[in-house]
Amino acid sequence: MVKVWNIALRLLVLLFLAGNTLLLILMIISGATDHYPVNRFYWIQGNTTGIPNAGAETRWTFWGACLQDTDGSDTCSSNLAPAYPISPVDNFNTHVNVPHQFISKRDAFYYLTRFSFCFFWIALAFVGVSFVLYILTWCSKMLSNMVVVLMSFGVVFNTAAVVLQTAASVMAKNAFHDGDRSAKLGASMMGMAWASVFLCIVEFVSLAVFFVKSRLASDYSIDNTRYRTSSKWNPFRREKEQATDPILTTAPDDVQQNASIVGPSSNTNAVTATAATENQPQPKGINFFTIRKSHERPDDISV
Repeated sequence: MVKVWNIALRLLVLLFLAGNTLLLILMIISGATDHYPVNRFYWIQGNTTGIPNAGAETRWTFWGACLQDTDGSDTCSSNLAPAYPISPVDNFNTHVNVPHQFISKRDAFYYLTRFSFCFFWIALAFVGVSFVLYILTWCSKMLSNMVVVLMSFGVVFNTAAVVLQTAASVMAKNAFHDGDRSAKLGASMMGMAWASVFLCIVEFVSLAVFFVKSRLASDYSIDNTRYRTSSKWNPFRREKEQATDPILTTAPDDVQQNASIVGPSSNTNAVTATAATENQPQPKGINFFTIRKSHERPDDISV
């Protein structure tokens, strides 16, 4: 049951990675074509009537400003460029009839949107590579560490890109409203952007949990292997301990041999001494005095 649950979670993370990659691609291709449904993806739409070189409505997409005429048709090809800012002053090269906040906060609009353009590309690179490598982790677990590192960078750049772009879009909407012009945020584009952030966070947390669990499981298996290896019975170790036993086993034989040479009386005394010696606690080590006494000559004992 646990194995089935782990497989289901891995498939769910794989699905999230695929969905996150798709969302980033859809956002990046917005403005590249004026066909449905890509023409529905834009950051903000504002009323630019009366501004030179602009149409009645203008939609700012990932690649630039798409002009929308009164009949509803979009024209994006003439205003596309990489890192295109949400700034009517820079987009249309004029200050005439441009809302005042776009002029006073020109640098803020310019740099927020340009940095978000770069961060989206970096986030797509990290998330896309993580998606491909995560598929390969099913065959080799060595790539799991790399996927976690890549996703950590992916979630940072993706979140930063969405936050910067959202801030610039909200500021632009307020600027149009302050200039008595209508403006609205692109619901589809904003939804995809924040959905990608949510998926990035879920993917990073899931991959980090999988990584920690795998490391703990590997460490636990290594500890068990070491314990089983060290707890095995070693017959050579026991023989070595027996060989180094400090108890002296040759003293009683010497005593009996000396007692038989001396005679019955001395044999009886030797047996008695031996019994007394056995009843007493044996000191550790070799008792040189006992051995010397047992080797005394018979002439010295009986007179």
